[in-house]
Amino acid sequence: MTLGDDDPIWYASYGSNCLWARFNAYLTGGQTEGATRPEAGARDQRPPARSEAFVFPGTVRFLGDSAKWGGGGVAFLDNETPGAAPGRRYLITKGQFDDVAAQESRRAGQAIALDDLIPGTVKAIGTGFYDGILALTPEDGIPVVTFTAPGAISQRPTNPPSAAYLGTILRGLLEVHTAPVDQLADALLAAPGVAKGWSAAEIASLATK
Repeated sequence: MTLGDDDPIWYASYGSNCLWARFNAYLTGGQTEGATRPEAGARDQRPPARSEAFVFPGTVRFLGDSAKWGGGGVAFLDNETPGAAPGRRYLITKGQFDDVAAQESRRAGQAIALDDLIPGTVKAIGTGFYDGILALTPEDGIPVVTFTAPGAISQRPTNPPSAAYLGTILRGLLEVHTAPVDQLADALLAAPGVAKGWSAAEIASLATK
């Protein structure tokens, strides 16, 4: 079955889109606190039908240098390295996912074929930051998808994130996870790249920034 624009999918996030206000900017447009530029928004600006805590199989790594967040690394999911990374997922439409993915990689929108994705593998749709589409295990027949870097990332050099970016992730996790802030700070500290610039106490302090 080919998915249409209005068909439901779970979009799972492990980065700044864990924060509802940040993800909503990709749907309705606008600029969120900490980011240095606004987002255009999606064609379909309806809110997600559901939002809930999610745990990714794999390891989140912080790589590159993002001008959008004032410098510092940004999160990418390395699904080939075992781990368990806290995140969040949103029940949105296929068309909304296409538009969010396009904004993440700053390219023109395109319909992304999800029907041929094999769970646990990354499909490259371009060369942008997040132009690797990763399918996870479907739930009740609904695809669960996210995006990461195209190509292997386990050997790429890591870079600690900025306070604006890391704090956005932490506050988003706190919106949906019942774990205490110290536990979530420890989980972020364990992500390759973070400990180069942060301690667990410093991360936890970002919860109220």
